Amino acid sequence: MKKRHEAYLGMRPGDLDGKPYARFWQPDMAPMQPQVIDALVHGPQAPELAFDLEDAAELLKPGYLPLENGFTTLPSGRTFVAVRTRMPRATGAMFEWWMGWHYMEAQRYKLWHPRAHVDNGTREMRGDDPSLTDREKYMTSHYVTEYIGSRLERIIITFLDPEEFFGPDVDLTGSGTSALVCGRVDLQQAPITVGYLIHQIRQTDDGAEMRSRFWLGKPHVRGNRRNGLRNRVLGSRWMQRRTLSANLGQEMLVHCGMEMNHLAGFLPDLYAEYH
Repeated sequence: MKKRHEAYLGMRPGDLDGKPYARFWQPDMAPMQPQVIDALVHGPQAPELAFDLEDAAELLKPGYLPLENGFTTLPSGRTFVAVRTRMPRATGAMFEWWMGWHYMEAQRYKLWHPRAHVDNGTREMRGDDPSLTDREKYMTSHYVTEYIGSRLERIIITFLDPEEFFGPDVDLTGSGTSALVCGRVDLQQAPITVGYLIHQIRQTDDGAEMRSRFWLGKPHVRGNRRNGLRNRVLGSRWMQRRTLSANLGQEMLVHCGMEMNHLAGFLPDLYAEYH
């Protein structure tokens, strides 16, 4: 991983000196899109409107699902979060390029969410290697430090082949899908998995839309039996109440709604200059 340095929120004097992308630093973020605000006002929704990770292929069907923006608690105990973001002029290729570009410097990562992103990086730090495809650059483990709500999280997001989520026999370009970015979320402090995510880009008449889904909670130790004593205790509701925010669904809805809307505002222009 890259050399350790002091991690902090926001920019300090000199942080953007000599950075060609400095003009894309916009700390005054636009309001969230109306559909996300409506979901936030609604609050928790019925679990029947959501689906488990095993049914991820629902995202590849035409049209929209019952819960496109909102959060709920699944019968399994996991928190389910859905966010749809309009991204005019954007494409799936742009987002995949961004995923391999932003982690190379903390300043780049902070462009995405000025109010919450602190640091990112990988062991290989290969995001600027011109011999690799955009997908090859980001398909690794990202060491992320960011705020979710008021809580500073240090996590590892390992990006995985979409087939691991959707299966080998599914058309991954269905319904205008131009990118699928799928990942597993682990803690940095221990080999404990705390969630999964999918970001789907679908092309629209004016560009694209991002459909994000998160399955959070029910932590388990990787490499241990799911029904073993350690994982039964770790995944219990009693333990989750003590290790996860009581407002995790709401906080993740806001975080994703803010960062994806902010990214949509500058990604097409940044891509045009740097790709």
